[in-house]
Amino acid sequence: MGAEKAFLVFSGGNDRAVLGFLRALRQCGRRAYIVARTRNDRILSTSYRRDVVCVRKSHGLDLEIFAACLEKAREAACGKTLVVLPSSEYFNAFLLEHRSRIEAMGCEIPLVDASVYNLLTNKGSASAYFAKGGIEVPREVTGSDCDPPVVAKPRNNVSHAGLSLYPQLLMDANEVAAFHAQHEASAYFYQEYLQGESLYLLFYVPRRGGEAFAWSQRNLLQQPDGKSMLWAEPADLHRSALAASLIELVRDAGFWGLGMIEVIRTADRDVFIEMNPRIWGPIQLVVDRRHPLLRAMIGEALLGDPNCFLETAPASVPRRSRRQYFWCGGLAHTLASFRRPSWHGPRRRFIATAFAGLRNDVYLRADSWRCFILEMTDALNLAWHRERTKD
Repeated sequence: MGAEKAFLVFSGGNDRAVLGFLRALRQCGRRAYIVARTRNDRILSTSYRRDVVCVRKSHGLDLEIFAACLEKAREAACGKTLVVLPSSEYFNAFLLEHRSRIEAMGCEIPLVDASVYNLLTNKGSASAYFAKGGIEVPREVTGSDCDPPVVAKPRNNVSHAGLSLYPQLLMDANEVAAFHAQHEASAYFYQEYLQGESLYLLFYVPRRGGEAFAWSQRNLLQQPDGKSMLWAEPADLHRSALAASLIELVRDAGFWGLGMIEVIRTADRDVFIEMNPRIWGPIQLVVDRRHPLLRAMIGEALLGDPNCFLETAPASVPRRSRRQYFWCGGLAHTLASFRRPSWHGPRRRFIATAFAGLRNDVYLRADSWRCFILEMTDALNLAWHRERTKD
């Protein structure tokens, strides 16, 4: 079977996704070797702090820092082969850029090669690829003749200067004009803004073939400007012919591993929005509902078999009432910033929202309740500060 393997996790980015992954790993009876990003890393306020082998002094990351952290992890892992968890867009870009050097250090990286990764994740090439495969994509409009609202999308996820670029919603002509004045025209393209059900298809495509593991969630509440999901519930998109077509297309491109595809469902069509090949913030709902998607990924990465952990009884049985995903801290911070979250579908009453939040919160749990307290305290401090200085 070869050398025993374990996950090496760089935390401090995409915190909720990392926490969900660590909980799934615990269900499989395994532990990770964690590198925390500074003393402010949220992971140090969870029960997984006992698995932290190194704390980085700053947010900066280069090969020299990576090698130093790897040495600490190797000492703790006692000879295990380390599989580096792809945990955020920034970290994935780092892994792909330095892949040959990192693999030469004896690590494994469960990511497809850069050409496939960029084809499916860069907004411009992904839209073209899925449209060619017969999937509906948003109608493209010219930047000089936009009829807002429109979405300005970067053609590539990272600029020539190495900066991460994100889609931006432009609601009126003034915002369109201001965007044109501040950004390089050739770096962006423009698509119609669609309103409807916000659905996410989450999947794991085994590297060595076999049936893909798929799950879907409905986005109910989101931070403004298309940022992080706050509230979600299970959906049935993964059982549809569209889901089968999307997974077939990513396989045809040579993709394997974890993937997430966002789809907007309007009254008359389902439209592809984007794809992200990594763990995702609201992955906790997959863990709570005991779906095998993450356990399949863990099984193939560690033992070469996506099925080996599928019958594993979770070490910690989730509460039966946790049937949704909620991030109270994200909602509190949005409201404390005097901004409104975005509803997808009918708005819910405040009491119902608060009740669902406390019952399903990603952090209000035995292994991470300190994070919940920290986030709510930060939101209260932000609201107090803004109230004092708003005049």
